[in-house]
Amino acid sequence: MEKHVLLTTEDLNEFKLLLNEYNDKLVRSSQISIIAKSKYSKREVEKDYVIKCDNEYKAMKQEFKSIANISKFVENVKKAQQNLGQTKKGSDEYWKLFEELKLAQFLLKEAKIAVKDRGHGGELSKLNNTALKLKDIKFKYKEDFPFAVNGVSVEVNHGEYVTIIGHNGSGKSTLSKLIIGVLRPTSGSMEVYGNKVTSSNINIVRKFLGIVFQNPDNQFIGSTVRDDIAFGLENRRIEPSKMGKIIENAAKKVNMFDFLDHEPLMLSGGQKQRVAIASALALSPDILIFDEATSMLDPKGKSEVKNIMVELKNTRQKTIFSITHDMDEILNADKVMVMNKGELVKFGTPKEILADKDFLRSIHLDIPFVAQVEEALADVGIKLDHSDSLEELVNKICQK
Repeated sequence: MEKHVLLTTEDLNEFKLLLNEYNDKLVRSSQISIIAKSKYSKREVEKDYVIKCDNEYKAMKQEFKSIANISKFVENVKKAQQNLGQTKKGSDEYWKLFEELKLAQFLLKEAKIAVKDRGHGGELSKLNNTALKLKDIKFKYKEDFPFAVNGVSVEVNHGEYVTIIGHNGSGKSTLSKLIIGVLRPTSGSMEVYGNKVTSSNINIVRKFLGIVFQNPDNQFIGSTVRDDIAFGLENRRIEPSKMGKIIENAAKKVNMFDFLDHEPLMLSGGQKQRVAIASALALSPDILIFDEATSMLDPKGKSEVKNIMVELKNTRQKTIFSITHDMDEILNADKVMVMNKGELVKFGTPKEILADKDFLRSIHLDIPFVAQVEEALADVGIKLDHSDSLEELVNKICQK
């Protein structure tokens, strides 16, 4: 007899994404209905408008209920059982179909969880190699406030290391919050690996992103380093049997393997921040954001974290954004975004950005120490090509 074609993990993922999309529509419809009733109580709208909003909400509830139907996954298990029942026990085909039945049962179990989670476990695919594309992004905190981010457009490819610099109030921190989805743009569009970010998929898009904040003490959850790294994995429902290896690999990448059973709060500032980086890396984000991650560290801690950023950059496996006040850090970057008064005023390589030192100073930014030394040498007649590090500069001076 002919074997039934069975569902795959891709079908489950499409089900999750559809659930997530319709759940967002349901939530928005509910909010509109609640707001309408509130306005009616204040005599701001007519009763007909409230009835209309309520009917739309009820219709959306029915539509979501229809989308959340798991009958196809139940039927899929029955088909897998039929396929197995038609095959001779012990044969190679039998064991292949036995594994297909196990998969069908797993898909049914996950589909039930997906309905409870409203599809938040869905995974988006990378549609292109552009890690982040911002198009005319604008944002203001209140209607009568000026734009905190005003018309920012930029494209960053996967594997690039980008620093975002600007004085206080320039918009760089607001921009980082827009990128990670804490804030929603007033206007404009954002794409992550070709996926247009919407209110319905923002939670799923965040799986591409990892973030390390400025104060590592605020990020600790577990009683040991191991527990702390495990916390994010537990939220992602990673199988416990797989966690150990993931945790150890993440700790090794930041040279904290020997500290896995230590209490996080007893570590130095640099060590704490390395644990925070390990916690982010354990979730395998494609984009890693460092939000002023070195600003509260001593020189040794800053050096440790900067070295990790450079090591990550050299692998080209992650896209790195670093929001920073540390102008020396831009020398390690592939590209630099310069923010001023909410606008992206310059975007280019460190060499291109540092070519206009007077402009940087005009918007209250210092220049890196290496550039300051080069400038001082030029004033006394010693002209050197731009160096990306102090070591490179010293070598050039010695060759003179």
